[in-house]
Amino acid sequence: MQRRFRKFFSQLLISYLLIGVLPLVIIGPLAYSLVRNVLLDRVRTTTIEVNERLFLQLQSLVGDTLTVLDAIATDQAFLPLYAPQISQQQQTNLYNALFLLLTARHLKPSVHVVSLDGQVRLNSVETPLEYTQQPYRSWGVLRKAFLANGADVLYLHAAQDGLGRILTLARYVKQASFEGFIILDVQFDQLDEVLETYVSAHFPYVAILDEHMTSSRMLNGIFSEQELDFIRQNSQSMHNPVSINNSQRFLYSVQTDHELTFSLASLYPLAQIDEITSIVATISISLGTLMTLLCFYLAYRYSRKASKPLDEVVALLKRVSEGDFSARTHITGNDEFSVLGESVNQMVMDMERLLLTNQQKEQSLRTAQIKALQAQTKPHFIFNCLELVKWYIMLNQSEEASATIVELGLLLRSTLDLAEGVITLEEELAIISHYLALQQRRMGERLIVEWDIDPELYTLMIPRFLLQPLVENALMHGLEKKRGKGSLTLSAKREDASILFGIADDGVGMESQRAKSMASYREITNAMQEGTGLQNVQRRLSLNYGSACEFSISSEVGKGTTITIRIQQGALQWKKG
Repeated sequence: MQRRFRKFFSQLLISYLLIGVLPLVIIGPLAYSLVRNVLLDRVRTTTIEVNERLFLQLQSLVGDTLTVLDAIATDQAFLPLYAPQISQQQQTNLYNALFLLLTARHLKPSVHVVSLDGQVRLNSVETPLEYTQQPYRSWGVLRKAFLANGADVLYLHAAQDGLGRILTLARYVKQASFEGFIILDVQFDQLDEVLETYVSAHFPYVAILDEHMTSSRMLNGIFSEQELDFIRQNSQSMHNPVSINNSQRFLYSVQTDHELTFSLASLYPLAQIDEITSIVATISISLGTLMTLLCFYLAYRYSRKASKPLDEVVALLKRVSEGDFSARTHITGNDEFSVLGESVNQMVMDMERLLLTNQQKEQSLRTAQIKALQAQTKPHFIFNCLELVKWYIMLNQSEEASATIVELGLLLRSTLDLAEGVITLEEELAIISHYLALQQRRMGERLIVEWDIDPELYTLMIPRFLLQPLVENALMHGLEKKRGKGSLTLSAKREDASILFGIADDGVGMESQRAKSMASYREITNAMQEGTGLQNVQRRLSLNYGSACEFSISSEVGKGTTITIRIQQGALQWKKG
């Protein structure tokens, strides 16, 4: 007896360890590595691509500003600027030419043409004193332009600049009758407005650096002095994670314009990725330890109790295999083995009944198909919701992610009970309202939802998750691909002797032939291997209502799609009370 117990214990322990612990030992490190590498690769790719686009955009804006500077320096319309005297009519013409020149530009810099003696020849706004007074010419942009001797220079202003400037382009001009400077100031608000899309969406920290990387101006976020020093000493982009003094890791990218000698530095902290991978590692180790202890406990407990009940079950199954369906176990108690004995007895009775009636077999298969389809639909929807939370997290929108998780919790609370295959229309609409709340959080004002529900139909019983996949389909394939706002209308009403359900959107639509093909029901022999969506809903309608329901799709490219379900009232049930 003791030998049998030890043998059974060792076999159970090995089995539990192989089933419960070994997968965790293998999957845990793989999951940790996969999560870390996938997230890091995604951040790295995004950092490189968006930084390049941002740098090109900044180069384009600076280049457009240089075009304005060249026009003022060389265009025929501005030649009177460099004459010894400027008449009143010439002054008017100069301002008109400047107005026309700046009107065609998306980025409109402040223009100042100042002679060496401090006289303002032309300006688009009030000229700062530092451009006209002699003491200021020994430093700053004027000194830099004078030393460049006719070449274009770019000067970065400090963040505390009282005039709100971020950078200035200037050129020193020396002609027979004129010697002075052409100065173009770019305001921080102007540049921030143009670059806002790139900066806010992808980079917590972005800065412009001068040619010596000693002066910097933040476009977004704040670099620490240690981070700036590290970038100055390592001016090449670093696409592998780095850290300073074993502190927070980050990726950074540096792009340099060698002609105007300025650089754009973008820094992406990896604290969030490190936190996620740390959680994955902690969970893997904790689960591995817990499962090992649990395996020892279960192996010991069940090896002590399993011998006699299992022998009785084996004897029963042997008699059943010989055709004796009257055999029963007599296991008593309130533990798992008593449940096993009852289950085996019930299994034998079920087998006997299944052999006696083919009708019960068909009904059982029909019920199993419906349960399988419900089980497919729910995970499909939850996965899409979790994808939304994931992107909020990756975009560093923690508040949005938290609010979305709360909304998802409300939705899950209304969908956890799958014991019943049917629910009321009111409960189905509650599930849809939670789902649409999640989608409106993601799409914002782009999504307009309208409800046209007959209140008398709220107690109507329908299969669970019958309408929600159609709403999800309308959003994914109709409204998300549409530019601008889109509306979704849900309706339920009586029409003659039928109940009519409608899901309508004004999205991108589709060709009528394709809509007709999608609405055509085709018989599927293996429900367990089919996907969710339209075919899922059609199959469930067929299993529940047969020929008493109709499913149709009408659509037109550019105008939207309408899905209609018509069910005869005689085939429907209503909630009692």
